[in-house]
Amino acid sequence: MADRKPFLVESFSLGDLASVLFTNKVYLSKTINYFSGKNFRSYINHYRVMYAMELFRKNKSLTVSELGSLSGFHSGTTFNQAFKAVMQESPSTWCARLRKKNREFLK
Repeated sequence: MADRKPFLVESFSLGDLASVLFTNKVYLSKTINYFSGKNFRSYINHYRVMYAMELFRKNKSLTVSELGSLSGFHSGTTFNQAFKAVMQESPSTWCARLRKKNREFLK
């Protein structure tokens, strides 16, 4: 998942992943739930949020909207909700905190 980054495709679905893995959706869904404790959507959104954070660390000039789009989210609302679910803070708050740390470090 992390190497090929299929989660960057907005329309990536459980069926798509099942096809790549030569399995069925029901078995794959149960496996994801069992090992990650998350449903498929939460599992994919976690990867997307981690990718957005990686992008921002490399380029702090990116906007929250750009981060969401580049990370495979189809809307800003979905990105904000997923980010907050993973990080317990909004993406704008997280980005502002990192920018501030960066400015303090450069002083």
